[in-house]
Amino acid sequence: MANSDLLLQALRSFAGAMGGSYDISDVCYGLGKTVMEVLGASGAGVSVVDMQGDLKFVTGTSQRIIEIEQAQEGAQQGPCVQAFQTQKAMAIPDIAERPDWPVYTDTADRLGLRAVVGFPLSSGEERLGALNLYNSEPREWTDDDLDVLGVFADMATAYLARTSELAEARQLADQLQSALDSRVIVEQAKGIVANQHDVSVDEAFEMLRSHSRSNRIKLSLLADAVVNMGLRLPDRDAPET
Repeated sequence: MANSDLLLQALRSFAGAMGGSYDISDVCYGLGKTVMEVLGASGAGVSVVDMQGDLKFVTGTSQRIIEIEQAQEGAQQGPCVQAFQTQKAMAIPDIAERPDWPVYTDTADRLGLRAVVGFPLSSGEERLGALNLYNSEPREWTDDDLDVLGVFADMATAYLARTSELAEARQLADQLQSALDSRVIVEQAKGIVANQHDVSVDEAFEMLRSHSRSNRIKLSLLADAVVNMGLRLPDRDAPET
């Protein structure tokens, strides 16, 4: 059962994002985290297509989601890939029952992830990527779950189209490639911040994201400053200056 209050908050937040210039990876992270909370799931990840036509993950809501998305990207097999290829939602009640995805299934078992939905992201005939929603226990995904996922998929697609100036093909490819490139520097910054502040990488990402938004700096630019210019974020309890 979807949390209607959280869904309403997500729609309002997304409306604000549409008027700003946030990084694609930041918006996708926010959408993934919110759909996870709305549907009471354990995590979410977003992947987009690169210039070679392969799916590459952009963001995950926790370190274990990043790990399974990396496994899926490396093997190019799993629900996200299949949803992207077929343009149909892939609702998997128990990942262990999919031996046709050996790398993905083994990784899910190691990370304690049991159920998943892969939902395609597309704009007209343009295939953009897919959204994955995970659960730590086997789960029968309902029609209501898929309807809510469809709303979030439409939101993500609308933002991708908007940032690419009405989804003109070459500009869209450049935007998606930029999101993939920024992922690398953000991952490096997460590790640095986690080490500096003695926090988990998930907490480090939240610190980066909060500082980015409160100071109106793109997440990728902030991450670059942390990695290449030695910028140190203030402690969580310290006031922003």
